[in-house]
Amino acid sequence: MKKAIVLLLITLTTSILKAQPLPVKLNHTVIIDTDCAIDDMRAISLMLARPEISIKAILLSDGSLTPFDGSGKVLSLLNEFNRIDIPVAGGELLLGVNPPWREFNNGINWGKPSGRHLDGLKAIDRLTETLKNSAEKITLVCIGPLTTEGQLVTRHPELLTKIDRIVWYNESVKPLKGFNYECDKGAAELVFKSTVRIDVISNLNNEDALFDTLMLNNCKKSGTPLAKTLYNVHSQPVVLEKLKQNHFRLCDDLVVLYLTNPELFGINPLIEKLNVRYNKDYDLQGIQEAISDMISGAYVTERNVVFNRFPNQREMFNYDVRDIIDSAIALYGHDEWKANVMTDEFHGHLGVFSIVGAKMGIKAREIFGVGPDMLDVITYAGSKPPYSCLTDGIQVSTGATLGMGTIHPATDSISQPKAVFKYKGRSVTISLKKEYLSKVDADINEGILKFGLMDDGYWKLIRRNALKYWLEWDRNKIFDISEIR
Repeated sequence: MKKAIVLLLITLTTSILKAQPLPVKLNHTVIIDTDCAIDDMRAISLMLARPEISIKAILLSDGSLTPFDGSGKVLSLLNEFNRIDIPVAGGELLLGVNPPWREFNNGINWGKPSGRHLDGLKAIDRLTETLKNSAEKITLVCIGPLTTEGQLVTRHPELLTKIDRIVWYNESVKPLKGFNYECDKGAAELVFKSTVRIDVISNLNNEDALFDTLMLNNCKKSGTPLAKTLYNVHSQPVVLEKLKQNHFRLCDDLVVLYLTNPELFGINPLIEKLNVRYNKDYDLQGIQEAISDMISGAYVTERNVVFNRFPNQREMFNYDVRDIIDSAIALYGHDEWKANVMTDEFHGHLGVFSIVGAKMGIKAREIFGVGPDMLDVITYAGSKPPYSCLTDGIQVSTGATLGMGTIHPATDSISQPKAVFKYKGRSVTISLKKEYLSKVDADINEGILKFGLMDDGYWKLIRRNALKYWLEWDRNKIFDISEIR
């Protein structure tokens, strides 16, 4: 009888463990390979703007621009998005490749100069190193020739198992043709002979699939970083002239929409080689709406437990919060909006350090390219307010909670707004920069001197400052971030 009870308990325990919800991970970990045409700029910008796409490196192929000329474009674009952490490496020059549109693409400014230069690694070495060091499979997003991928097939075939798939923009599969193919036929054919899954996306010569004046006007009206970047590029006189002539088709942009919204594409396998797929059609209206929503900040890919979609309707929020809803979502995205709202409800009041904690947790998830419930955290915020409030924001934004056993207080006697985030053997320290910490401390001291801790005037001041910093403090700028080696 006792044995039967023990077996029953073991069975029940195992069932309960299996029934626990799996942690949510961001959809795509990618390496981008680009030849830096203007539609590449749009495609890279769309990926930089999406929190569910984690970019591990950008490789430069010879095509619309040379790798050297393309490097300045890509580095300035990363500077616009505050993503100077992404490594960039140049590929091989191709004999005889000099398309007529090269001069036009070379004359376009992608953003403010970053002062950075290409790192010492060549594209093939950067690709090899990133694949070797990745604990998970990576999607190669190829929006140029397949030169570097062909080198990988030849030199490091053992690393092909680290590739989830190659998503490549090309005009056609049956037969293989198009600029990206013609630039380096040999490399493309090497890749197609391998066993790697290849998804080929094409515009299918659809003259109505355009980045046009309607989309540019949407960029002008929107306040998102994506909208500002796209507008700054496409409003340059040489670009605007061609835009008004409906010159710019959605091409490489479609690869990103295929990653984020595969349901909008009709995909066929290549019968004679089943690891190759290609799109036979796509929902143009759906794609245009998705791009417009990404530009305006209305695009949402949430996995909520209770809500179908996290609320942002004005009438649901207190009056002083309503003023920042649209701007906060446009500037920092729905993930941060959701984290801050839930943090404040959980925390019991609107506080500066709880908001800083929410922003810190979202930044940590971006650094590691993961969703909620994936990180382990050591918090140095202590157990006494105001710094301890940071921990509540971290718990909500990362899903690392006391209940899950994935957040732990540090044993240091001195508390500070700092935490260490860990994922698969990698550790990163994030702390609030001194100038921001000094500002918060000064605000708190001002409130205490004016009102005292027990006066409601103090809490009104704290709330007003919290709303101000929620809107003004960019998570890409307020933290010191260092890797723990």
